[in-house]
Amino acid sequence: MTYDFDKLIDRRGRNSAKWDRRFIGEGEKSLLPFWVADTDFETLPQVKQALGSCVEHGIFGYTLPPEGCPAAVARWQQVRHGFHVEPDWVSFLAGIDCAIATAVQAFTQPGDRILINTPIYTPFFEMVENCGRRVTESPMPLVNGRYEFDFEDFAQKAKGAKLFLFCNPQNPTARCLTRKELERIGEICLENDLLILSDEIHADIVFDGRRHIPLASLSPELARHTITCTSPSKTFSVAGLVASAIIIPDPDVRRPFIEVRERNSINTGILGLVAMEAAYLNGDAYADQVRDYLQANRDFALDYFRKNIPGITPIVPEATFLLWLDCSGLGLKREELESFFTSAGLRLSGGTAYREPTGQFARLNFGCPRSTLKAGLERLAAAAGAPMA
Repeated sequence: MTYDFDKLIDRRGRNSAKWDRRFIGEGEKSLLPFWVADTDFETLPQVKQALGSCVEHGIFGYTLPPEGCPAAVARWQQVRHGFHVEPDWVSFLAGIDCAIATAVQAFTQPGDRILINTPIYTPFFEMVENCGRRVTESPMPLVNGRYEFDFEDFAQKAKGAKLFLFCNPQNPTARCLTRKELERIGEICLENDLLILSDEIHADIVFDGRRHIPLASLSPELARHTITCTSPSKTFSVAGLVASAIIIPDPDVRRPFIEVRERNSINTGILGLVAMEAAYLNGDAYADQVRDYLQANRDFALDYFRKNIPGITPIVPEATFLLWLDCSGLGLKREELESFFTSAGLRLSGGTAYREPTGQFARLNFGCPRSTLKAGLERLAAAAGAPMA
Protein backbone atom coordinates (compact mmCIF):
# COMPACT_ATOMS: atom_id res chain seq x y z
CA MET A 1 0.00 0.00 0.00
CA THR A 2 1.16 3.51 -0.81
CA TYR A 3 0.42 6.18 1.80
CA ASP A 4 -0.39 9.78 0.90
CA PHE A 5 1.68 12.18 2.99
CA ASP A 6 0.85 15.10 0.69
CA LYS A 7 -2.77 14.95 1.88
CA LEU A 8 -3.80 18.15 3.67
CA ILE A 9 -5.80 17.54 6.83
CA ASP A 10 -7.15 20.59 8.66
CA ARG A 11 -6.23 20.17 12.35
CA ARG A 12 -7.65 23.51 13.48
CA GLY A 13 -10.52 23.13 15.95
CA ARG A 14 -9.47 19.52 16.64
CA ASN A 15 -7.71 20.09 19.97
CA SER A 16 -4.28 20.07 18.32
CA ALA A 17 -1.78 21.97 20.48
CA LYS A 18 0.31 22.69 17.41
CA TRP A 19 -2.59 24.24 15.48
CA ASP A 20 -4.61 25.76 18.32
CA ARG A 21 -5.71 29.38 17.83
CA ARG A 22 -4.42 30.25 21.30
CA PHE A 23 -0.90 29.73 19.96
CA ILE A 24 -1.16 30.66 16.29
CA GLY A 25 -4.18 32.99 16.13
CA GLU A 26 -6.91 32.60 13.57
CA GLY A 27 -8.05 33.98 10.25
CA GLU A 28 -5.83 35.41 7.54
CA LYS A 29 -3.20 36.58 10.04
CA SER A 30 -2.79 33.21 11.75
CA LEU A 31 0.72 31.79 12.01
CA LEU A 32 1.81 28.64 10.24
CA PRO A 33 2.96 26.27 13.01
CA PHE A 34 6.28 24.45 12.75
CA TRP A 35 6.91 24.10 16.47
CA VAL A 36 5.30 21.17 18.39
CA ALA A 37 7.13 17.95 17.43
CA ASP A 38 4.30 15.94 15.94
CA THR A 39 3.50 15.32 12.28
CA ASP A 40 0.51 16.39 10.21
CA PHE A 41 0.13 12.98 8.54
CA GLU A 42 -2.83 10.61 8.76
CA THR A 43 -1.91 7.57 10.80
CA LEU A 44 -1.78 3.94 9.71
CA PRO A 45 -5.21 2.49 8.70
CA GLN A 46 -4.75 -0.49 11.05
CA VAL A 47 -4.23 1.92 13.93
CA LYS A 48 -7.50 3.69 13.08
CA GLN A 49 -9.28 0.33 12.81
CA ALA A 50 -7.94 -0.87 16.16
CA LEU A 51 -8.96 2.38 17.86
CA GLY A 52 -12.38 2.26 16.24
CA SER A 53 -12.98 -1.27 17.51
CA CYS A 54 -11.96 -0.23 21.01
CA VAL A 55 -14.24 2.82 20.96
CA GLU A 56 -17.17 0.87 19.49
CA HIS A 57 -17.12 -1.46 22.49
CA GLY A 58 -18.37 1.51 24.50
CA ILE A 59 -17.05 0.71 27.98
CA PHE A 60 -13.87 2.38 29.20
CA GLY A 61 -13.29 1.03 32.67
CA TYR A 62 -9.97 0.17 34.29
CA THR A 63 -7.91 -1.84 31.87
CA LEU A 64 -4.68 -3.75 31.44
CA PRO A 65 -2.27 -3.40 28.52
CA PRO A 66 -3.20 -5.63 25.57
CA GLU A 67 -1.69 -9.05 26.18
CA GLY A 68 0.24 -8.93 22.90
CA CYS A 69 1.62 -5.41 23.27
CA PRO A 70 4.99 -6.32 24.87
CA ALA A 71 5.62 -8.89 22.12
CA ALA A 72 4.71 -6.28 19.48
CA VAL A 73 7.28 -3.89 20.98
CA ALA A 74 9.88 -6.69 21.00
CA ARG A 75 9.12 -7.56 17.38
CA TRP A 76 9.53 -3.94 16.27
CA GLN A 77 12.87 -3.55 18.01
CA GLN A 78 14.22 -6.79 16.53
CA VAL A 79 12.99 -6.24 12.97
CA ARG A 80 13.64 -2.52 12.70
CA HIS A 81 16.74 -2.06 14.86
CA GLY A 82 18.32 -5.47 15.43
CA PHE A 83 17.75 -5.21 19.19
CA HIS A 84 16.67 -8.46 20.89
CA VAL A 85 14.07 -7.67 23.55
CA GLU A 86 12.24 -10.15 25.77
CA PRO A 87 8.57 -9.22 26.29
CA ASP A 88 8.96 -9.27 30.07
CA TRP A 89 11.52 -6.46 29.80
CA VAL A 90 8.76 -4.13 28.53
CA SER A 91 6.53 -1.91 30.62
CA PHE A 92 4.46 1.12 29.68
CA LEU A 93 4.13 4.76 30.68
CA ALA A 94 2.28 7.85 29.52
CA GLY A 95 5.22 9.40 27.69
CA ILE A 96 8.98 9.83 27.85
CA ASP A 97 8.63 12.74 30.27
CA CYS A 98 7.04 10.38 32.79
CA ALA A 99 9.86 7.90 32.26
CA ILE A 100 12.46 10.56 33.05
CA ALA A 101 10.66 11.58 36.24
CA THR A 102 10.22 7.93 37.28
CA ALA A 103 13.90 7.09 36.72
CA VAL A 104 15.04 10.21 38.58
CA GLN A 105 12.90 9.28 41.60
CA ALA A 106 13.78 5.58 41.50
CA PHE A 107 17.56 5.85 41.22
CA THR A 108 18.64 9.19 42.68
CA GLN A 109 18.22 11.27 45.80
CA PRO A 110 17.62 15.02 46.19
CA GLY A 111 20.84 16.87 45.47
CA ASP A 112 22.33 14.11 43.26
CA ARG A 113 23.91 15.11 39.97
CA ILE A 114 22.27 13.98 36.73
CA LEU A 115 24.18 14.30 33.47
CA ILE A 116 22.70 15.58 30.21
CA ASN A 117 23.98 16.84 26.86
CA THR A 118 22.93 20.26 25.61
CA PRO A 119 21.18 21.54 23.63
CA ILE A 120 18.46 19.08 24.60
CA TYR A 121 14.71 18.50 24.77
CA THR A 122 13.44 20.63 27.66
CA PRO A 123 12.00 17.91 30.00
CA PHE A 124 15.51 16.49 30.37
CA PHE A 125 16.42 19.33 32.70
CA GLU A 126 12.92 20.38 33.80
CA MET A 127 12.07 16.96 35.25
CA VAL A 128 15.42 16.75 37.02
CA GLU A 129 15.09 20.18 38.61
CA ASN A 130 11.42 19.65 39.53
CA CYS A 131 12.49 16.54 41.44
CA GLY A 132 15.11 18.49 43.42
CA ARG A 133 18.17 17.02 41.66
CA ARG A 134 21.07 18.90 40.09
CA VAL A 135 21.68 19.07 36.35
CA THR A 136 25.23 18.70 35.06
CA GLU A 137 25.50 19.79 31.43
CA SER A 138 27.99 18.38 28.94
CA PRO A 139 27.54 20.64 25.89
CA MET A 140 27.86 19.25 22.38
CA PRO A 141 30.06 21.62 20.37
CA LEU A 142 29.13 22.54 16.81
CA VAL A 143 32.07 21.48 14.63
CA ASN A 144 31.99 22.19 10.89
CA GLY A 145 28.22 22.24 10.80
CA ARG A 146 27.72 19.09 12.89
CA TYR A 147 27.21 18.62 16.62
CA GLU A 148 29.85 16.39 18.15
CA PHE A 149 30.10 14.55 21.45
CA ASP A 150 32.80 16.06 23.71
CA PHE A 151 34.09 12.83 25.24
CA GLU A 152 36.74 14.45 27.41
CA ASP A 153 34.19 16.76 29.03
CA PHE A 154 31.63 13.93 29.27
CA ALA A 155 34.11 11.56 30.94
CA GLN A 156 35.06 14.17 33.50
CA LYS A 157 31.46 15.02 34.37
CA ALA A 158 30.37 11.38 34.49
CA LYS A 159 32.44 11.00 37.65
CA GLY A 160 30.09 11.27 40.59
CA ALA A 161 26.90 11.52 38.48
CA LYS A 162 24.11 9.10 39.36
CA LEU A 163 22.18 9.02 36.09
CA PHE A 164 22.78 9.94 32.45
CA LEU A 165 19.78 11.13 30.43
CA PHE A 166 20.62 10.40 26.80
CA CYS A 167 18.77 11.22 23.58
CA ASN A 168 19.52 9.49 20.26
CA PRO A 169 18.48 10.41 17.61
CA GLN A 170 19.01 13.72 19.28
CA ASN A 171 16.42 16.46 19.76
CA PRO A 172 16.94 19.25 18.66
CA THR A 173 20.24 18.79 16.77
CA ALA A 174 18.96 15.77 14.74
CA ARG A 175 22.20 13.82 15.17
CA CYS A 176 22.13 10.04 14.74
CA LEU A 177 25.19 8.90 16.64
CA THR A 178 27.53 6.35 15.10
CA ARG A 179 28.41 2.96 16.54
CA LYS A 180 31.88 4.26 17.46
CA GLU A 181 30.40 7.20 19.35
CA LEU A 182 27.89 4.98 21.13
CA GLU A 183 30.57 2.50 22.13
CA ARG A 184 32.66 5.29 23.69
CA ILE A 185 29.62 6.64 25.55
CA GLY A 186 28.95 3.12 26.83
CA GLU A 187 32.55 2.65 27.96
CA ILE A 188 32.50 5.87 29.97
CA CYS A 189 29.18 5.03 31.60
CA LEU A 190 30.32 1.53 32.54
CA GLU A 191 33.61 2.84 33.93
CA ASN A 192 31.60 5.09 36.24
CA ASP A 193 28.80 2.59 36.99
CA LEU A 194 26.44 5.20 35.52
CA LEU A 195 22.84 4.21 34.85
CA ILE A 196 21.50 5.43 31.49
CA LEU A 197 18.03 6.43 30.41
CA SER A 198 18.10 6.42 26.60
CA ASP A 199 15.33 8.32 24.82
CA GLU A 200 15.10 6.72 21.37
CA ILE A 201 11.68 8.03 20.37
CA HIS A 202 12.87 9.18 16.91
CA ALA A 203 14.63 5.87 16.15
CA ASP A 204 12.50 5.00 13.12
CA ILE A 205 13.23 8.27 11.28
CA VAL A 206 16.87 8.04 10.20
CA PHE A 207 18.14 9.30 6.84
CA ASP A 208 20.68 8.59 4.08
CA GLY A 209 20.92 4.87 4.70
CA ARG A 210 21.99 5.27 8.31
CA ARG A 211 20.75 2.80 10.88
CA HIS A 212 19.66 3.60 14.39
CA ILE A 213 21.61 1.53 16.93
CA PRO A 214 19.89 1.10 20.31
CA LEU A 215 22.47 1.78 23.00
CA ALA A 216 21.41 -1.30 24.98
CA SER A 217 22.02 -3.54 21.96
CA LEU A 218 25.79 -2.99 22.05
CA SER A 219 26.54 -5.48 24.84
CA PRO A 220 24.81 -7.44 27.61
CA GLU A 221 26.66 -5.41 30.23
CA LEU A 222 25.51 -2.13 28.73
CA ALA A 223 21.96 -3.49 28.46
CA ARG A 224 22.00 -4.06 32.23
CA HIS A 225 22.83 -0.36 32.72
CA THR A 226 20.24 1.01 30.28
CA ILE A 227 16.58 1.98 30.37
CA THR A 228 15.44 2.34 26.74
CA CYS A 229 12.42 4.56 26.09
CA THR A 230 10.57 4.47 22.81
CA SER A 231 7.13 5.11 21.34
CA PRO A 232 5.18 4.96 18.09
CA SER A 233 4.20 8.60 18.56
CA LYS A 234 6.64 10.27 16.15
CA THR A 235 6.48 7.62 13.44
CA PHE A 236 2.72 7.06 13.35
CA SER A 237 1.22 10.44 14.34
CA VAL A 238 -0.19 9.19 17.66
CA ALA A 239 1.59 11.51 20.13
CA GLY A 240 -1.74 12.61 21.63
CA LEU A 241 -2.40 9.06 22.82
CA VAL A 242 0.58 9.37 25.23
CA ALA A 243 1.86 5.81 25.31
CA SER A 244 5.52 4.86 25.57
CA ALA A 245 7.32 1.54 25.88
CA ILE A 246 10.04 1.28 28.51
CA ILE A 247 12.56 -1.52 27.96
CA ILE A 248 14.59 -2.57 31.02
CA PRO A 249 16.55 -5.86 30.65
CA ASP A 250 17.95 -6.00 34.19
CA PRO A 251 15.37 -7.10 36.80
CA ASP A 252 17.25 -5.22 39.55
CA VAL A 253 16.74 -2.01 37.57
CA ARG A 254 13.26 -2.89 36.36
CA ARG A 255 11.91 -3.59 39.83
CA PRO A 256 12.51 -0.16 41.47
CA PHE A 257 11.45 1.62 38.28
CA ILE A 258 8.08 -0.17 38.27
CA GLU A 259 7.69 0.35 42.02
CA VAL A 260 7.96 4.12 41.58
CA ARG A 261 5.63 4.00 38.58
CA GLU A 262 3.04 2.14 40.64
CA ARG A 263 3.48 4.36 43.68
CA ASN A 264 2.89 7.45 41.55
CA SER A 265 0.05 5.79 39.58
CA ILE A 266 1.71 6.79 36.29
CA ASN A 267 0.15 4.54 33.68
CA THR A 268 -1.25 5.03 30.21
CA GLY A 269 -4.71 4.79 28.68
CA ILE A 270 -5.91 1.79 26.74
CA LEU A 271 -6.26 3.71 23.46
CA GLY A 272 -2.56 4.51 23.37
CA LEU A 273 -1.60 0.89 23.92
CA VAL A 274 -4.09 -0.41 21.37
CA ALA A 275 -2.58 2.01 18.84
CA MET A 276 0.94 0.92 19.79
CA GLU A 277 0.22 -2.77 19.28
CA ALA A 278 -1.43 -2.15 15.89
CA ALA A 279 1.40 0.11 14.71
CA TYR A 280 4.18 -2.23 15.74
CA LEU A 281 2.50 -5.27 14.20
CA ASN A 282 1.43 -3.66 10.90
CA GLY A 283 3.47 -0.52 10.34
CA ASP A 284 6.66 -1.55 8.53
CA ALA A 285 5.71 -0.22 5.09
CA TYR A 286 4.25 2.95 6.60
CA ALA A 287 7.42 3.58 8.60
CA ASP A 288 9.57 3.13 5.50
CA GLN A 289 7.45 5.49 3.45
CA VAL A 290 7.15 8.22 6.08
CA ARG A 291 10.92 8.14 6.55
CA ASP A 292 11.48 8.53 2.81
CA TYR A 293 8.94 11.35 2.57
CA LEU A 294 10.56 13.17 5.49
CA GLN A 295 14.00 12.77 3.93
CA ALA A 296 12.65 14.38 0.75
CA ASN A 297 11.13 17.17 2.86
CA ARG A 298 14.50 17.67 4.52
CA ASP A 299 16.26 17.88 1.16
CA PHE A 300 13.66 20.32 -0.16
CA ALA A 301 14.13 22.57 2.88
CA LEU A 302 17.92 22.45 2.77
CA ASP A 303 17.93 23.38 -0.92
CA TYR A 304 15.43 26.17 -0.30
CA PHE A 305 17.50 27.70 2.49
CA ARG A 306 20.65 27.52 0.37
CA LYS A 307 19.03 29.27 -2.60
CA ASN A 308 16.69 31.72 -0.90
CA ILE A 309 17.52 32.37 2.76
CA PRO A 310 21.31 32.82 3.10
CA GLY A 311 20.98 34.50 6.51
CA ILE A 312 19.90 31.21 8.10
CA THR A 313 22.14 28.13 8.10
CA PRO A 314 20.38 24.82 8.73
CA ILE A 315 22.22 22.03 10.54
CA VAL A 316 21.76 19.04 8.25
CA PRO A 317 19.47 16.52 10.00
CA GLU A 318 20.73 12.95 10.10
CA ALA A 319 17.41 11.87 11.63
CA THR A 320 14.09 13.15 13.06
CA PHE A 321 11.80 15.68 11.36
CA LEU A 322 13.43 18.60 13.17
CA LEU A 323 15.58 21.22 11.45
CA TRP A 324 17.92 23.11 13.79
CA LEU A 325 18.55 26.57 12.36
CA ASP A 326 21.55 28.84 12.96
CA CYS A 327 20.03 32.29 12.57
CA SER A 328 23.14 34.31 13.46
CA GLY A 329 23.45 35.47 9.84
CA LEU A 330 20.27 37.52 10.24
CA GLY A 331 22.13 39.92 12.52
CA LEU A 332 19.35 39.98 15.13
CA LYS A 333 19.69 40.17 18.89
CA ARG A 334 18.53 37.07 20.73
CA GLU A 335 15.44 38.86 22.06
CA GLU A 336 14.50 39.91 18.51
CA LEU A 337 14.54 36.45 16.95
CA GLU A 338 11.16 35.20 18.17
CA SER A 339 9.39 38.37 17.01
CA PHE A 340 11.13 38.01 13.64
CA PHE A 341 9.51 34.60 13.08
CA THR A 342 6.15 35.89 14.31
CA SER A 343 6.35 38.83 11.91
CA ALA A 344 7.09 36.30 9.15
CA GLY A 345 3.79 34.58 9.98
CA LEU A 346 5.42 31.53 11.53
CA ARG A 347 5.64 29.81 14.90
CA LEU A 348 8.90 27.97 15.53
CA SER A 349 10.55 26.74 18.74
CA GLY A 350 13.19 29.11 20.10
CA GLY A 351 16.60 27.60 20.72
CA THR A 352 17.05 29.02 24.21
CA ALA A 353 14.37 26.60 25.43
CA TYR A 354 16.88 23.80 24.79
CA ARG A 355 19.67 25.53 26.72
CA GLU A 356 21.45 26.69 23.60
CA PRO A 357 23.59 29.54 24.98
CA THR A 358 23.90 31.97 22.02
CA GLY A 359 20.20 32.64 21.53
CA GLN A 360 20.71 32.45 17.77
CA PHE A 361 19.01 29.13 17.05
CA ALA A 362 15.47 27.96 16.34
CA ARG A 363 13.86 24.58 15.64
CA LEU A 364 11.61 24.00 12.63
CA ASN A 365 9.41 20.88 12.38
CA PHE A 366 9.21 19.68 8.76
CA GLY A 367 6.87 16.77 9.54
CA CYS A 368 4.10 18.11 7.32
CA PRO A 369 2.87 17.95 3.70
CA ARG A 370 5.38 19.53 1.34
CA SER A 371 2.93 22.23 0.31
CA THR A 372 2.73 23.40 3.94
CA LEU A 373 6.51 23.35 4.25
CA LYS A 374 6.90 25.32 1.02
CA ALA A 375 4.37 27.93 2.16
CA GLY A 376 6.25 28.38 5.42
CA LEU A 377 9.64 28.71 3.76
CA GLU A 378 8.23 31.28 1.34
CA ARG A 379 7.02 33.35 4.30
CA LEU A 380 10.44 33.06 5.88
CA ALA A 381 12.24 34.08 2.68
CA ALA A 382 9.99 37.13 2.31
CA ALA A 383 10.68 38.21 5.91
CA ALA A 384 14.43 37.73 5.43
CA GLY A 385 14.31 40.00 2.37
CA ALA A 386 15.25 37.33 -0.15
CA PRO A 387 13.44 36.70 -3.45
CA MET A 388 11.13 33.70 -3.46
CA ALA A 389 11.82 30.80 -5.84
